[in-house]
Amino acid sequence: MKFLFIGDIVGKSGRKAVKTHLENNEYDFIIANVENSAAGFGVTERVYNELKNMGIHAMTAGNHTWDKKETENLIHNWEGFIRPANLGSRVLGKGYNIFNAAGRKICVINLLGRVFMNLSNCPFECFDNIYESLDKDCFIIVDFHGEATSEKIAFGNYVKNRAHVVTGTHTHVQTNDLKLMENTLYLTDAGMCGAYNSILGMEVESIIDKFITNMPHRFKVETKGDILFNGFSFTLSDDNIISDYKLINEVYENIEL
Repeated sequence: MKFLFIGDIVGKSGRKAVKTHLENNEYDFIIANVENSAAGFGVTERVYNELKNMGIHAMTAGNHTWDKKETENLIHNWEGFIRPANLGSRVLGKGYNIFNAAGRKICVINLLGRVFMNLSNCPFECFDNIYESLDKDCFIIVDFHGEATSEKIAFGNYVKNRAHVVTGTHTHVQTNDLKLMENTLYLTDAGMCGAYNSILGMEVESIIDKFITNMPHRFKVETKGDILFNGFSFTLSDDNIISDYKLINEVYENIEL
């Protein structure tokens, strides 16, 4: 069974990168972080359905989950959408979900880091509580949406041999540390899908000016030039052994949006 995890999808450019990569879809189960997929901030009904139609089974989120107002009204209709689990029990939506694919139970969990991020409950304790509630035959994949690499690495070690896959998202910069930590496949950050010549998928000029002036700016998704696809894939055997894991870092040139 072949899996694909897609890094943060940023706006129209990111969605086009995903569509291009999946033209020859060879994957049995696909997970993507989609919290930046609608114009760079949040997700909409139209974008959710567009990504679902591309073949994405599970869509995780993060600190931009609620940036689009319609999300509050539609989140219960989005079966594959998973918001951070450690936001509290009264928050709308699901913090994890169990999917059935190829005769397997696949549990996808979304957690939000606390270092340099918005206030949330402890992701370590939240994982413990979810883990104790799961059937032991679940294959567990965690998207840890966080800023600090140290927090992500600490979490990976904390859940080692309990979660089968742990990947960081949020920084939009792919790290080069995909590895097996005993029985857990770990990556600090999966990177992004978006404009190649950009700053984290956004137009360069406004972000540079923000750093220089410290004045408020409206950031826009870069939609010109080449596009980037970041993620990683792995194969799962019948006895839950992970193999053939590899980073994916593709640049697609001269693609019409």
